[in-house]
Amino acid sequence: MEGVAARWLDRAPAAWDALVASDPAAAPSHRPELWAAFTATNPSLSLRFAAVERDGVLVGGAPALIERRGGLHWVHALPMLLNAAPLASAGEREAVDAAVAGAIASLAESCGAAGGEWALHRPGATAAAAEALARAAEPVGGETRWLEASIVDLSQGIDAAAKRVSRKHRQSMRQSRDRGLVFAEEPGALEGVYALHLSQSRAWGAHRPQPLALSRALLAHGAARLFTLRRNGELLSGTLALDGAHETFAWWSGTHPEGRRLNAFPLLLWSVAEWAAGAGRTRFNLGASTGLQMVASFKSALGATTERYPVRWLDARHAPAPARALAALQSFVRRGRELGAKDAVTERSHGAGAKQESSEAARGAGAKHESSEAAHGAGGAEL
Repeated sequence: MEGVAARWLDRAPAAWDALVASDPAAAPSHRPELWAAFTATNPSLSLRFAAVERDGVLVGGAPALIERRGGLHWVHALPMLLNAAPLASAGEREAVDAAVAGAIASLAESCGAAGGEWALHRPGATAAAAEALARAAEPVGGETRWLEASIVDLSQGIDAAAKRVSRKHRQSMRQSRDRGLVFAEEPGALEGVYALHLSQSRAWGAHRPQPLALSRALLAHGAARLFTLRRNGELLSGTLALDGAHETFAWWSGTHPEGRRLNAFPLLLWSVAEWAAGAGRTRFNLGASTGLQMVASFKSALGATTERYPVRWLDARHAPAPARALAALQSFVRRGRELGAKDAVTERSHGAGAKQESSEAARGAGAKHESSEAAHGAGGAEL
């Protein structure tokens, strides 16, 4: 659009921090501290930042990480399907979306990209806005698929959010607290929580746990927080949450078998929601659960609403012939699957979700929990 232009930089300009603070759609993955953790722990990644300017003034932008492997390049916006929908100043949304899409298309062409992905979640956007964002991304060669995120709205405070939690979960969490489960922010417990995560993830098929070094770097850069539940000093459950000015996002988690018996995980997530509300966050993101009805019902029982958003999978039209053939095969495999727990999207998806701890907790506040019970409405006493 006239007067607006995008250019690629090797870092975000100083004005980006103010834009992240002012745009309510900003997610933790829009923070430069998160990008720094990725590049510090993976030498194959390098940062590029699409700065959108009007008359020399920053009005929007978005990050991308370029992966170099085997002489080929992939464009990730961002890796592991972390959200990198463009942020924009007031009144500039449409122009910024178009400028960033054009910039990513040009970047893919210039580096001969063999593929990549662009996750376009704009929290709080209506379905029509999500569709518009998907259309804006069409200049980026590839296919658009859809994911769902579960969002707990904290904009009216924790008491309002608590009224949307199912009665059964409220009762279960009160019982867990009465049993002496204690919540804390505990970054020094990373190795212990990660060990619980690894122990559980062995049963999750093709799930690939995130590298411990990355989580350690996220904590060190201030882009993440680690929360735990203990009983008499014993670690029962924990989660690594990405954190930003507007959103806290439960990324991965782990729970001890004794913690599962005590229904620790629902209490852990709700305690993080309470922390996030107290810290001024307006939403708590529980991640994706596309195609996993039991997991989705568990999140609904915690008061979360489902938001559907597009992911643009980049094709390999600019890559060498062998890479194009491999990309075509991968696209065929994705197309042949039902978008669900075994889909390539959800296998790599983020959150407390797809095959994460909530698959255990989805069995409910007791061994006989059913997803239909978890979907019951809220009401009654506070947690």
